[in-house]
Amino acid sequence: MQDKFPVTDVFSHIEAADGRIWMLPSGTACFAGDLPEEEQKLVWATHFPPVADLFGHNAPGTAWRSKPSWYIVASNDRTVNPELERFAAKRMGATTFEVASSHVVMLSQPGFVLDVIRAAASAV
Repeated sequence: MQDKFPVTDVFSHIEAADGRIWMLPSGTACFAGDLPEEEQKLVWATHFPPVADLFGHNAPGTAWRSKPSWYIVASNDRTVNPELERFAAKRMGATTFEVASSHVVMLSQPGFVLDVIRAAASAV
């Protein structure tokens, strides 16, 4: 899926090594740019690098195929293209919410995320 959408800025700030994708410190602004600088540094220092072939895996038995789903599109995401997020949400048939946020919407917009969780919980 990733290859079907324009590459985001963060891809200029990563390095693959030891079977993992490492975000360079310069990539933090792409990943968490709407957080204060001190929080961005904390995010970088504590993030866990994903496996290098992350996008090559299928997840058999995915719940969204048979259960209601909710999705938050981060319209200012410079890590995952927002158009890819919209595509995934539509494919899932998810109830979709959109917010002007970086990739870490749960950190930059926690109240918004909580409202979406509450909406999901009251819908089932």
